[in-house]
Amino acid sequence: MMNEEELEELSPAKKLACNLIAAFVILAAGLFLLLCGVGVIPLKVSRAVCGTLLFAVSIMFLASALICRNSVSLWLGCCFLVPAVVEVLVKTTSAGYAQLYPLYIAIPAVASLVTMVYTRAFISHLPVVLLFGVPAAIFALKSGGVVGWAVVVPVLVIYVGVLMLVLALKKRRENDDEA
Repeated sequence: MMNEEELEELSPAKKLACNLIAAFVILAAGLFLLLCGVGVIPLKVSRAVCGTLLFAVSIMFLASALICRNSVSLWLGCCFLVPAVVEVLVKTTSAGYAQLYPLYIAIPAVASLVTMVYTRAFISHLPVVLLFGVPAAIFALKSGGVVGWAVVVPVLVIYVGVLMLVLALKKRRENDDEA
């Protein structure tokens, strides 16, 4: 993440580029939905609207992130991209939400992973990747049919216990360092 002193006013050209891209993306999304609505694209608007709008918002944030070198916009763009991908997969494959819900749990992990790679701010993003990525992987074992709830629930309880232990030891170390 950027420090306050690193923040700089966006140039008029960057502002214009972001605004033009946002307008183009919304127009493209609207045109796509209209083509669905009039039957040119054989897809019901009701089935296309959610994924289309999620992708549109994601593209706007990601474009802004790249143009303005803004890690917060990048993180937010990924947060919209993951459910957009899930929506498309649910509507176009045999996979349903029952199989894909771990991706929703992983949203902060995916967003932080991408942002971590982009910003090289590993220390600030790695805890988020682990905090959300590990439970998402555990739930993926169930949704993928590898194991049942009889394994998932105890493993999640163990994971929470490990988190509590790590936090307790970290707090203890911080208290020792202050003394």
